[in-house]
Amino acid sequence: MSEDLRLNTKLYGFEGIIGRRDYFLNIVLICSISLFFTFPYMGWVYNHIETLGDLLDFVGIFSQSPILLKLWFLLGTASVSVLSASNIFRRLNDINGQVNTVANVICAAIGIFAAFSMILPVGFSFILLFVSFILGIFLLFKTGKITSKFPYDFQKEFNWGAFIATWLWGLFNKSYKTLWALLLGFTPWGIYFQLYCGLKGNEWAFKNKKCTDVEKFNRSQEKQTTIFLILSFIVIPFIYMLIIAGIIGLLIFSAADEVKNNPQKAQSSVEKLDNMLNSLGSLYFDSHEITDTENKYYVLDEDWWGSFSDKKDMLGMAATLAANERSKAYKAKHPNEHKSFSKTSELPRTKIYSARTGQLLGEFVMDKNVYENGSFKDFMKASLNAYRFYNPKP
Repeated sequence: MSEDLRLNTKLYGFEGIIGRRDYFLNIVLICSISLFFTFPYMGWVYNHIETLGDLLDFVGIFSQSPILLKLWFLLGTASVSVLSASNIFRRLNDINGQVNTVANVICAAIGIFAAFSMILPVGFSFILLFVSFILGIFLLFKTGKITSKFPYDFQKEFNWGAFIATWLWGLFNKSYKTLWALLLGFTPWGIYFQLYCGLKGNEWAFKNKKCTDVEKFNRSQEKQTTIFLILSFIVIPFIYMLIIAGIIGLLIFSAADEVKNNPQKAQSSVEKLDNMLNSLGSLYFDSHEITDTENKYYVLDEDWWGSFSDKKDMLGMAATLAANERSKAYKAKHPNEHKSFSKTSELPRTKIYSARTGQLLGEFVMDKNVYENGSFKDFMKASLNAYRFYNPKP
């Protein structure tokens, strides 16, 4: 076999060939590295968008990001694209059974441009991502002309037990490095680590248990996978449901019994809940004003900084508090009537203002005509821009 077609499973390298399993393993590692470089940029984006629609303006967002963040992102993306291209070269060499430079360069170029899709025009990015997805599926599932002739190696089979119950599987198979899943499971790297363990599981377990009987080893791993599947998708969820149902049932029973036996105490509980909401509102907001047409809530500028989700939660809390206050006011004026006020009904007229300058910082604007009569496309566009958040001006 020529040097250009020798097996090369390293993370980086343009010469040689790579099989499907090792290609997948390298892609998992490359995605983990990519996340390391893109996560700070995505965090910045999430904290500086004013509407969800802004997320579709890739070029505009990138142009506004700090220079050091741009350099970090570009450096990481360039590194990742080179790693991806080198693996694409070797995978195509295996699939074609020869070095086809033109095909390799074209497919690698698609992978490189796809790596930079987060800062390209949105329409072009979606096309690139779709094409790269199709290419990725082809590279992953197409049998190679060269590696398909290699002897079967059971250690390269995907271990579903190691993927599903990573750290628990590791304890059973003396693969203690899987305990990292307990930490990484709370990070975006969790799923990549699970995939890595699934790909390396057979290799680790066979080595650690010092097995000599391959069939016995495979049967053992199949039994473990079945057990972990039952535990993960049936037993543990069922236990959680029982616990939650028990807590809810106990709370409902206690509340009903309290209303029946002690109406005055029940009323006191309602007042305590109301006071708790008011206390929570005082933690979020500096002051507020409820008018017939608007719910005005004021915050200090330093309390407004945060992610889009944080600001969305704050606006939602203001709408909930406004609904509670309107409900009390209506009940005081019309004790014999009932009218429903909710977060959903109050959200369109709830606005967040700066306590210092009076600037509008947050609002929910949904065109009623679009909501009732607009097309699906118009509705989706309006939904993306309904939550509008603005940074306070100095």
